[in-house]
Amino acid sequence: IGLIMQQEKYWLAEFGDEIPIPDLPVDFPRPVMQSFEGRFEQFSLENTKTAKLKQLARELDGTLYMVLLALFNVFLSKLGRNADVVVGTPVAARRHVDLEHVMGMFVNTLAMRNFPGGEKTFLEFAAEVRKRSLLAFENQEYPYEDLVEKVVLTRDISRNPLFDTMFALQNTDSQKIEIPGLNLAPYEYENKTSKFDLELTVVEAGEKLYLTFAYSTKLFKRNTIERLINYFENMVNHIISNPAVKIL
Repeated sequence: IGLIMQQEKYWLAEFGDEIPIPDLPVDFPRPVMQSFEGRFEQFSLENTKTAKLKQLARELDGTLYMVLLALFNVFLSKLGRNADVVVGTPVAARRHVDLEHVMGMFVNTLAMRNFPGGEKTFLEFAAEVRKRSLLAFENQEYPYEDLVEKVVLTRDISRNPLFDTMFALQNTDSQKIEIPGLNLAPYEYENKTSKFDLELTVVEAGEKLYLTFAYSTKLFKRNTIERLINYFENMVNHIISNPAVKIL
């Protein structure tokens, strides 16, 4: 009980003031009721770019996740001209050794709030993201649903509470399944749903990063997302060539 109360205090402090509403450049008016119709667009970052991002993480004494989250925050702040950004992210919530081999769903969602504004350089902002991420991870057991109930006074059925953008990094090794007498291969299918306005999923495989933008087709056209991907790639190139550049 004491731990949960401590974690609740942290999250209420994070969202005790006005919660920012993202202002992304959408193509269509937001539906009155939230729609989950969506599509996916994929792209990748080549080996040299991935290596530079990992090197940047080491210089910050952080992780690849923190650098990518910082990049995504800068990307969103430039699109929406917002210096206060909230991004959702999933966490395993299995920090205690006794939970490692327990069956069940322990995944929680964290609302990561960061402030990519002012005269900050990317290095300075990434260091802030590192610090705030560590604090959020230390308080990751507090249920997201409880936080929503306490800080969201009026629910808007046209959007998600707290955040409309999501970020996830998948860097766990996938185990190959072998069954005698059977040949198993992945089955590709087109997922036509998106729970958020915009979601970035990054998969670390070998020396490359594979990225996917999931997006609401009620808000964005496909060619808009293709332009956003080009913009994101150009932003990454610019930052890894000069991490000390000012972000705004």
